[in-house]
Amino acid sequence: MPRNKSYNNDLVLEKAMNVFWVHGYEATSVRLLEKEMGINQFSIYASFKNKKNLFINALQKYRQFVIENRFQSLLQEDAGLKELENFLMNVATSKQGKDDRKGCLIVNTAGELGEQDPEIAKEINLYYDFIRTMLLHVLQNAVTKKEIPENTDVEKQASFFLGVMQGISVAGKTMDKSRLNDFIHIALTQLK
Repeated sequence: MPRNKSYNNDLVLEKAMNVFWVHGYEATSVRLLEKEMGINQFSIYASFKNKKNLFINALQKYRQFVIENRFQSLLQEDAGLKELENFLMNVATSKQGKDDRKGCLIVNTAGELGEQDPEIAKEINLYYDFIRTMLLHVLQNAVTKKEIPENTDVEKQASFFLGVMQGISVAGKTMDKSRLNDFIHIALTQLK
């Protein structure tokens, strides 16, 4: 007779996401996952099959997390240049403690693993596609609202701002806030 789980899959997955976010994929051991998730190795394997599958689930959880907690202003139906500028400037000016300098789990993973594993690379690209689609919508709105010129190549600008957001994620870990602010200001100025 199968045993009933004494833990919440969603909660332990969130804990795993945070462990990978802080330590990266390679440096995260199953022992560390056991400790931080509060479940044993058998339960990890029973629920997630292996470390890689747990990591893929954690990347999917992260995508859900940012949709719900980070990008609400940019996901509004009428979000435009003002929302993009506010979002980027909030990133640059927010107070960040040691724990907040984790960057982006996806960008960290792309830097650590690149395309070494096709399944992980697929999750990275799904996230980037989501961000680019969101930015494309914001930029299309900005054209409609006449916040940026009508002839703006919103497809290319969406790709550019995807890169800007990746850069902010990496630079935000160590870069002085005023330099980060300059970086964002120049990126936004070229749109107008």
